[in-house]
Amino acid sequence: MIEPSNEPRYREWVLPNWSSFLPVLVIYPSLWLTFLPIDVAVGAWSGSILTLVVAALMFAKSARIVVTEEFLEVANATIERRFIGAVSAISKEDGFAERGRNLDPRAWIHFQGSVKTLLKVEISDPSDPTPYWLFSTRKPEVLKRVLGF
Repeated sequence: MIEPSNEPRYREWVLPNWSSFLPVLVIYPSLWLTFLPIDVAVGAWSGSILTLVVAALMFAKSARIVVTEEFLEVANATIERRFIGAVSAISKEDGFAERGRNLDPRAWIHFQGSVKTLLKVEISDPSDPTPYWLFSTRKPEVLKRVLGF
């Protein structure tokens, strides 16, 4: 019998768009101006450090999607592929409704605000109360195909 491989069949790091970092650039001048009457150096250093920390957190908190022969991992969640019932690629146009009025409150979600396409993975494990996973991906059709749907 051949052992299933744990080598990734698919990897994606769902990073924010470059435009998501534009508001972060406001941190530096805000802190610099706030501390200007007290100490210019404190404002410059605190603005620089906080800007870098927020940008680093935006990268660090971005979801990583990994598909192996046995598992699907999205961010901090993992499920065995045998419990995947169906997979649907959600377009930009339908994404708003899926994230809003059509969203089941029991669903596991992970959204990247600047990525509008989604993947919906139905869960067929009878002991799992989660009906489906809904998460952002830049390549929903490719990921759907890799999962075998």
